[in-house]
Amino acid sequence: MSTLPRFDAAWKTWLDENIVRGCTHQSLIDAMIAADFHPNTARLILARHLAGEAFEEPATAQAADASDYVYGTPMLPPGRVLTASDCEAPKLFSCGQPVVALLADVLTHGECDRLIEIGRARVQRSSVVDPDSGNEITITERQSEGAFVDASTDALVGTIDRRLAELFRQPVENGEDLHILRYGVGGEYRPHFDYFPEEQAGSRHHMQRGGQRVATVILYLNDVARGGDTTFPAAGLAIHPRPGCALYFEYVNELGQSDPRTLHAGTPVEEGEKWIATKWIRRGRFRAEQ
Repeated sequence: MSTLPRFDAAWKTWLDENIVRGCTHQSLIDAMIAADFHPNTARLILARHLAGEAFEEPATAQAADASDYVYGTPMLPPGRVLTASDCEAPKLFSCGQPVVALLADVLTHGECDRLIEIGRARVQRSSVVDPDSGNEITITERQSEGAFVDASTDALVGTIDRRLAELFRQPVENGEDLHILRYGVGGEYRPHFDYFPEEQAGSRHHMQRGGQRVATVILYLNDVARGGDTTFPAAGLAIHPRPGCALYFEYVNELGQSDPRTLHAGTPVEEGEKWIATKWIRRGRFRAEQ
């Protein structure tokens, strides 16, 4: 029977040696995750080690990762149908821990087609936030093409921004620009979190532009012949793309804690292509980078 890893003297020595060697913080976290540390545990260990603080290990190495997160009143509005001035979106399902919901009829088929048309003319290789510098970099774990768009790109984008703000009762100015994404055959996004790990220098740079991300809305724009599901491994959820539907999930509570159960992935597209549009919602007013 396998046992959970423990952060002992050997791990402390390993961290010290690799920090001196100049290894990036993310590479150290990745190595600890590969050794079966929970991602949040690995981040917490590194943050405390860099600060010169001792890591107080719980009875099991992962015991505090999920159980410490406090589920209070969700931001997701209650009820079976969410409404906006131009839309009624029934909940197809919802989950409380983590807070996840799938809504139907958020976009019309014509709106889905138009967003794909807008995206097809603009998408480029997708990037992620470098955990140390805050710069945008490309990684093998994310194989897609994307483009950020706003109301100046097309009036439809402004309409969708307002609709999502009304459906989820969030200020429209707290939403990042809509991100249109295309995944071809083999395209995927391996398990990751959408919130910014606060111990990383790169995260602090991005959080100056509106605070922490608190929720995500994924708009599905087309049917995918095979593959391309959105999965939540810790919750045992798999969502199949269906045009016009919106997947909502939130991951930061009123205490500022981040929910490890929102680890999620976009599984590889096996046939056809996958188009989505993502809206990330911040704690405060979002300011686009100049």
